[in-house]
Amino acid sequence: MAEDSLSNMYRSSFNGLPSIREPVQMTSAYSTVLPSYGTKRDVGKALLQTLGAPSNSVRDRKAPEHWNAALNMHVRLSDKDKNKAETQRDASNRLIKELDQKTKSKQAEINRRLQDRITTVAYWKQRLTTEHAAICQEITNLTMSKQKTQQALASTELPTEVSTNCLKNRENREAIDLVQDLVDDELINELNMLSEVQKLLSNRINDSDTRLRNLNDCKSNLEYDIRDKEECLRLDEHCYKLNNGSAGLQQIAQPSLYDGHTSTVDKHESFSQDNLEKSEIARVMSCLQRELNEFSINKSNDELQKQSELVGSMFRLRLKELTDAKTGLDGQLEKTNQEISSVEDSLHQLREALRSKDGPMKVATTRFAVRAKRPNVEQTRDYVHGGLLSEINDINGSQEALKQQIASAEETLHRLLKNKERLQQDIAIKKKSIQIDEQQCLRLRKTLSWRGFRPAGM
Repeated sequence: MAEDSLSNMYRSSFNGLPSIREPVQMTSAYSTVLPSYGTKRDVGKALLQTLGAPSNSVRDRKAPEHWNAALNMHVRLSDKDKNKAETQRDASNRLIKELDQKTKSKQAEINRRLQDRITTVAYWKQRLTTEHAAICQEITNLTMSKQKTQQALASTELPTEVSTNCLKNRENREAIDLVQDLVDDELINELNMLSEVQKLLSNRINDSDTRLRNLNDCKSNLEYDIRDKEECLRLDEHCYKLNNGSAGLQQIAQPSLYDGHTSTVDKHESFSQDNLEKSEIARVMSCLQRELNEFSINKSNDELQKQSELVGSMFRLRLKELTDAKTGLDGQLEKTNQEISSVEDSLHQLREALRSKDGPMKVATTRFAVRAKRPNVEQTRDYVHGGLLSEINDINGSQEALKQQIASAEETLHRLLKNKERLQQDIAIKKKSIQIDEQQCLRLRKTLSWRGFRPAGM
């Protein structure tokens, strides 16, 4: 308050002061007025006397201590403002340095985290790639085992035909040749054994198909996971290479709008771990299936060989069974031809259905790509985004299902064509056998020995 009163007094003291170069000497009061002089010298004297004399027309003078106090007050105010400015400037510099260091430290921490994340994802990708190679090899091994089992199943057809034709020939004989003797019983036992072996091998083939489907599903899951991790690595490595001088940088106004992540680190790792465990389990089960296939083939081969040795001398009965089998195989061939035609029609429909998915897929992916160009905050994971992802996944799933069905149908068609070829061969064998008399058939049966599991005609 004292400084404010001195300041006001200092300002009022300068209002209306005369402009005088030399200080005016304060003298005692004069009560007279300025007299009239005739010369300039007298007028100046009179003016000095009038300025020095107290009068109501002259302003009050300030004391020297007031002038000094006002001057000191201005100096103190100037120093105070200067100190405040220096303090503010120092605080600003410190804040700039602190924030700059904080920004650099945070960016370095993010770079370290990106590097750690790249290492982690690369580790999982390597494990998935290794498992993918292992499961591909297991698919190849199981496919070969399945083909061997199919070959073994096909190899049972020729002994079945021989035994069946022999029984029919014995029915055409007269007298004692028509009796139901032990030879007939053993031939029936051989046929029953062959039937059981065929059922067993068919079950093994069906089980192998199930294992193959499971392996392929695991293989597809691994491939999807590997592709996702490759894309993740590409994006994270791109982010790791970015710096303040990189081209194409853009500032996101509200980063929270882009936080569309739906999985945690633990969920991410458990997802890949589950894929690995499922794949490993599938490979173990496939390995067991291959061992079971091999055991069934060897066991069946031994039993059939023993039974063939027991009834090897009964070839006439085998000829008779060949004739019956020809009739049955002709009907089977007709059914096979009808089935081939049906499968070909089904394949045509499946391929048309697969081609019909191209248009919706192109539309969905084009929409997704176009919406990906939305700027800044507009790049949201809205319902349209989720719908497009769901639509693309659904179409992909439909295409995969159709492709798998097409592959299955093509495999079925291939098997039918192979069966048709085998049936045609078997029918030709039976036609030839029918033309041979009892003596030729008997000699053929005597020379017949168990060939083991080989395809017919070898």
